[in-house]
Amino acid sequence: MGQIILPEAIPSMRAIVAMDPSGVIGFRGRLPWHLPEDLRLFRSMTMGHTLLMGRKTFESLAKPLPGRTCWILSRRGDGDGRFHHAPAQVFSSVDAMLRAVRAELPPMKFWVAGGAEIYNQLAPHCVEIIQTALVDNYAGDSHWQIPPGFVRGEVILSTNKFTTYRWHRYFMNEGGSKMT
Repeated sequence: MGQIILPEAIPSMRAIVAMDPSGVIGFRGRLPWHLPEDLRLFRSMTMGHTLLMGRKTFESLAKPLPGRTCWILSRRGDGDGRFHHAPAQVFSSVDAMLRAVRAELPPMKFWVAGGAEIYNQLAPHCVEIIQTALVDNYAGDSHWQIPPGFVRGEVILSTNKFTTYRWHRYFMNEGGSKMT
């Protein structure tokens, strides 16, 4: 079995995601479920911090999320001003966004908040992933899976509709054993 090589972790960066058992995270640009308890958890964990998201995810928000700043990854830029309704900064590349994240001083936290392409590009740099694992299956057109290099840890919240887990990034020691 080969060793998993992850990019450098950024201590202030985490991902937060809800998914059904088959990995569905969205349908037609929206969440295909409404779970108030999960939304409250999302709010409490991300309040006062910065959300990293793609343009489509940002545009799917019904209104600006109070108490949070959005950093948006968009190849299209913000030339028509569509991002000016909320505190937002726009980046045209993953590298530019990662440089900006690394330049911020603690205690700022950055939460990767979707969509699938953004999770794929940024989650490998995260130190942990907060995953709400739904019990039921939903129709969806956007899927994602926790990438290799993370191990499921403690339960944060459990209801009859979902369980929220904290996934920790693991590292290999010189002997080849996993370390969190």
